Amino acid sequence: MSQNDNFSYCHCENCTQIIEEEGSPAGPIIHLANTIANHFPDKIISTLAYQYSRKAPLKTKPRVNVEVMLCTIELHRQESIERNPESAEFKKDMENWGKICSNIFLWDYTINFNHSISPFPNLHILQPNIQFFTRNHVNALFEQSNSTKGYEFAELKAYLLSKLMWNPDLDLQAETQKFLESYYGKASSHIAAYLNILETALKETRSKLWIYEHPVTHQNGLFSEERMALYNTLFDQAEEAVRDNPELLNQVQLARLPIQYAEMEIASNNMFSKRGWHEIVNGKTIPNSRMQKMVDAFEQTCIRNQVATVNEAELSPQNYISSLRRMIDVHIEGNTAFSKLVTATTPPDKKYQAGDLSYLTNGVNGASDYNIHWLGWFGTDTELILDLDSLVTSKNISLNSLWNGKSWILHPEQVSCSISADGINYIPMGSIRVEGEQQKEDPIRNYHFLVENTPYRFVKITINGTGKLFNWHPSAGEPSWFFLDEISVRN
Repeated sequence: MSQNDNFSYCHCENCTQIIEEEGSPAGPIIHLANTIANHFPDKIISTLAYQYSRKAPLKTKPRVNVEVMLCTIELHRQESIERNPESAEFKKDMENWGKICSNIFLWDYTINFNHSISPFPNLHILQPNIQFFTRNHVNALFEQSNSTKGYEFAELKAYLLSKLMWNPDLDLQAETQKFLESYYGKASSHIAAYLNILETALKETRSKLWIYEHPVTHQNGLFSEERMALYNTLFDQAEEAVRDNPELLNQVQLARLPIQYAEMEIASNNMFSKRGWHEIVNGKTIPNSRMQKMVDAFEQTCIRNQVATVNEAELSPQNYISSLRRMIDVHIEGNTAFSKLVTATTPPDKKYQAGDLSYLTNGVNGASDYNIHWLGWFGTDTELILDLDSLVTSKNISLNSLWNGKSWILHPEQVSCSISADGINYIPMGSIRVEGEQQKEDPIRNYHFLVENTPYRFVKITINGTGKLFNWHPSAGEPSWFFLDEISVRN
């Protein structure tokens, strides 16, 4: 018996009164769970203490056959729960649930959901956290981890978590060494060195680990240029150590996916730089050949190992690479819209790229991650005006939108385009509608408009969002986002 995975809970008069009396939205939930448990005394009735309901009620105790699933979703992962001062409120909540409930199911998270392949060095907190849980009346434990093939050290983490759940006090270092030697053979010492250096770097940089973070968060610390060079050297040595064993070599290359992924994401955030996909030399874009080869190596490793997804949103490696290559294919030369001024009747949300409209004409196509090179509008419509500075006769005008249903991002309901020579009188070039309720869509949609033999200086693009999330969505009725990127004007 569970609340939905959102922050929407009942505010009717009865529930509000219970919440006030109990000091927590968990109050009505436990009241209902107890009522159901009364009817089924021979069954375990399980419910959540999650996000808004994490705080224990002040008065009502769960019945003996009610199980409370306490969740750690808000916590950072760079330190164990007991050592991290930021976890003080969770520790207090856990203690309070332990005082009123002897049937606690702990739901823990050891994965980066948005970037599941990216490095997430939290092996050092697995044991102290599980020991902490066992000391605080937890009698069931679910570790939601990166167990999917291709995710960051999925095999090692699954092995250690399984062992620790049987015996929280085992010799973790010995178990880790045992696994590495068995799984990576002669490459094990290099893999172990990488893991140790990564953990040390986490502590030295005082970085925080969050289960939805982007690799770019650590580009100047954990994933600095110097550290990434060291990580790559260790993996070069690891690959060389098992060069004559195809099976072990493949497993080393699979373990290398995380730093390749992090490098590619950092390159996407720094497109025209030493760490980016291109450098600008004498006004021309020069591709970074090392990074281009990395894309191919990443793709081949994913194909060879049948890696299914790169994140919780079930983005496939094929779609990830496709959108990445689309972004790398910069639109500068021959693009009349490059670096031209864009204005908007309703500005984009400042959460993304600080709401800077110049991202719409920077020559870079956004990939699959809405945090990079995309601008977002929440629950509204907008109208964009592009000023090309002078009259042009370019035939092709295009714009892109992004879909990520789990993140409340839908394609616009309709995109319309019109052109003008004077910025006052506009000629319609057509409208494109997105039909249906968008339960499953391609991540990126292109809107293309053809102009025939008409000079123009201004381009008006009108975007009508869906306004709200459709009935299929867990948060149906809440406002929806639409995300836009890269206006292109070409012959």
